Amino acid sequence: MMKRHFALITLLVLTLPVVTALAWQGEAKKKTIIGELVDSKCYLAMGARGEGHRACAVKCAKMGIPVAIADAKGNTYTIALPAPALAQYQGLQARVTGKVFETSRTIIPMKIEVKKDGRWTEIELPKTMM
Repeated sequence: MMKRHFALITLLVLTLPVVTALAWQGEAKKKTIIGELVDSKCYLAMGARGEGHRACAVKCAKMGIPVAIADAKGNTYTIALPAPALAQYQGLQARVTGKVFETSRTIIPMKIEVKKDGRWTEIELPKTMM
């Protein structure tokens, strides 16, 4: 029970700034970001990414730590979706197309493709309230 409360509080603390920032954003631009799916906590704190960090990133996403995409220049964009829905794709190369809010470095995806075995495959996005 204590773990569940801690996970919920952590999720709220990590996602509240994103939701608040989105509420105060102006126009978003449709854009495609290409990069690696990373867990925002370990990537931002330690630069952790790649196959060696994949197992940890999967666990973080399953716990609700927001998933981000890190492009080749090191820019990161938080993906505004429930993290557990993207857990199995952590560490993979991805193309995320959606509405990008540059000020908050957030993307609301309309389409996500991941590269597996050299092929791009579109993944099914979870249903959201909007």
